[in-house]
This record gives sequence, C-alpha cells and structure tokens, in this order.
Amino acid sequence: MKLKHPKAAEQYADDVLSGKILAGKYVRLACQRFKDDLKRDDLWFDEKSANRVCNFIERLPHVKGKWAAKKQNIKLEPWQVFAECNLFGFRWADTNKRRFRESYEEVARKNAKSTRVAGRALYMFCADGEFGAEVYSGATSERQAWEVFRPMHQKIGR
Repeated sequence: MKLKHPKAAEQYADDVLSGKILAGKYVRLACQRFKDDLKRDDLWFDEKSANRVCNFIERLPHVKGKWAAKKQNIKLEPWQVFAECNLFGFRWADTNKRRFRESYEEVARKNAKSTRVAGRALYMFCADGEFGAEVYSGATSERQAWEVFRPMHQKIGR
C-alpha cells in the first residue's frame, strides 16, 4: 500500500512553516503542533489510518457541479489531506485511541466543506471499524445540516 497522504500532510506542514505556503497564525500553529506531535513519546502517528480515511474520501463521487457532471471523484487538496491526517493519524501510545475526538474548522465559502465533511462522516459511519457507529450532522439550522446529510445520502445512493 502506497502511503502518499501522510507524506503530503507532512509536506504541507513543512511548506507552511517555511513560508512557501502563506497561512494565518492558527494554521501555522496547527502545522507546528503536527510536527511537534510527531516527536512526542506519548503519541504515535498511524500512517495507515491517516492514509485510509483520505483514500476513502477520494473514492467518493462528486454530487454537485461540473465535477459531478463529469462523474469525477473527490480529490483532496494538500490542506484537506493535512486536516484529515491530523484527525485520524495521531493516537495515544497507552490506549491506541485517536488523539482528537472533536474538531473545529473555519473555511471560506466554496471550499468543499460539506463535501469533505460528508466523506468523513461516511467513513466514520461505515469504514472506521466501530460497531454500531452513529454520525450526527449539526448546524445552525436544519437546512444547513442537510447540506452535509444530502451529499452523504447521494454518495451512497450511486
């Protein structure tokens, strides 16, 4: 199995920290934490898990817009790979549980938030290895919550 996604996440962090990719304060801090966490003794980075979630999302079809019309699958951008690898890669050494149980992301409009989160939710629902997994979509309104649930439903209906 080729583990390209964890390497892409680390490269993204390196590029942000070197200034090659311009980023705000909190993105730079997240990249520094990623690099620091790779050196910690109480954490380990599960490359296979990080790669697996990214591969899963990239096997899902687009369900809206020109990419859906062309029947293209999702292609994660480096910053998206970084986010998924951060969430699913780091595990506590003593329990083997994922470090992060929650996440908060602020992303500008038209950056495939709903598409990516729908893919993440589907992964956690059916491919994460948890028996009886439950996934919830929350938002400030029911209409907005459907922006994540609808693509999930469309992706599995194909």
